Amino acid sequence: MVMKKYLFLLMCAVAIALPTQAQRLIPKQKGLEIVGNVPIIKGENLFAKDNFGIGILLTRYLKRENYSFLTVEYEQQNMPYRSYDVKLKDAFVHLGYMQPIVSDNGKNVFAYAGISALGGYEELNEDKKLLLDGAKLLDDSHFVYGGAVHLSIECFLSDNVLLLLKGQGRILFGTDVHHFRPAVSAGIRFNL
Repeated sequence: MVMKKYLFLLMCAVAIALPTQAQRLIPKQKGLEIVGNVPIIKGENLFAKDNFGIGILLTRYLKRENYSFLTVEYEQQNMPYRSYDVKLKDAFVHLGYMQPIVSDNGKNVFAYAGISALGGYEELNEDKKLLLDGAKLLDDSHFVYGGAVHLSIECFLSDNVLLLLKGQGRILFGTDVHHFRPAVSAGIRFNL
């Protein structure tokens, strides 16, 4: 009986002395992510005035650290025309999948690659056909669709909070403007 007490006390002491870690990346665990992005436009400054985007993602972890996501995203950019800008506004819905490609030994930092299908609406110059100088805009506002490739660096700040740095390249069909639209983004995810 005395031996059992000593073994029990020894096991308690060892359990307290060893570091414990919470479970992360549990299958079926859900997350809410908020990101801000900047479109990359050829020949333009990366942080040009009024070029921005914002997105809200719902994530769900699957097996082996991979996850699926649903994104609602708004993006705005200015396209220079003579002395003024033509506004291009997009609203997208993404449905995608992310697969981890590398992580550190402690599973604190991950690099992910993924793909998504997307659809949405593109508004050009607030649907005004005439520009300020009297020129007629030939491009129209449209429903657009396509896909995207994603790269992401995800770092756990705590067991339920992640810091994210992302890059994505969207390929759009049904648009009159740019068919390939890359963007960089940063955000934060709260795993629920």
